Amino acid sequence: MSRFRQLSTGSANANADADVKALLDDIDASLADLEKRIEAEQATANEKSVSSVVDRRVAMPGREELPDVGSQPMDAAVPGETSSFLAELEQEAAAARGSGESETVQREIRARRVHDTLGRIFHFFNKFCRHVNTLAPAIRRPYQLDAHIAYENLAWQEASVRYRLQNLREKALMDYVAVTIRLAAPAPVAVVRRWDQIEQLKREMHILDLKPAEGIDLDDKPQQENVDILLAPDLPIQMTFRANYSKDRVDLLCRNLDGFGIAAFVCDAAEMTQQLLDDLGRFLIDRTDKLPAGLRAVQLRSQL
Repeated sequence: MSRFRQLSTGSANANADADVKALLDDIDASLADLEKRIEAEQATANEKSVSSVVDRRVAMPGREELPDVGSQPMDAAVPGETSSFLAELEQEAAAARGSGESETVQREIRARRVHDTLGRIFHFFNKFCRHVNTLAPAIRRPYQLDAHIAYENLAWQEASVRYRLQNLREKALMDYVAVTIRLAAPAPVAVVRRWDQIEQLKREMHILDLKPAEGIDLDDKPQQENVDILLAPDLPIQMTFRANYSKDRVDLLCRNLDGFGIAAFVCDAAEMTQQLLDDLGRFLIDRTDKLPAGLRAVQLRSQL
């Protein structure tokens, strides 16, 4: 379609109108041809915008064509000019890139190893919980609350496992795997404390995740020195396997694993073998009384 308005055919100077009309038709044809060329270039070119603009220039009659600088590589060597200094920098830059890429690859390999280790831990305990919940084994190992009181003759109630990723991306790394086991004594456990030790007992119960079978709040000082308290028979065991990607290992934080209390262990990802997981599973169902040697006990505050 013409981009110009057509002149009237009834003009007094028909010859002039014919010349003008011919010129306009010629311009329209040139523009149409130019538009086709631009469309073709847009469909096939994959160059920078500056180069595209240079390629679309229309040569004007009587004007000398400018050199197409947009199509020349910016780092093309100028004939007769060399620089040993630039060559030296190029070699150093290539070595630096290679070193950086190598470190990145090694970090990715270590991260994937820890991620895969957590995946194996989850799949092991997923099957472990399903089978042991069916078996419901008796746990003979006692849990001593103090020198005189213990949770004994424990029965397996249930176990579950879950995991969390670091984020919601498609290839997100695993953050942790958490295992929860609940045992139970045959009956509530009776505890005797002096009235001024009740607050300390509450703090211990909070740390151990023990629940009272009845209220233990004391509004005033009781008449007797000792207070009898009943604790619920439930006894929780919790294990959290957390990824430590910076140190290529798995950090394990436990509650009531081998007796009452909080414990921390570390294990290199390469050492978290199937044998270690099997031995840990045997310990949990009381088929061995020793934790796997591959779990290294550490101080909680300084190591995790």
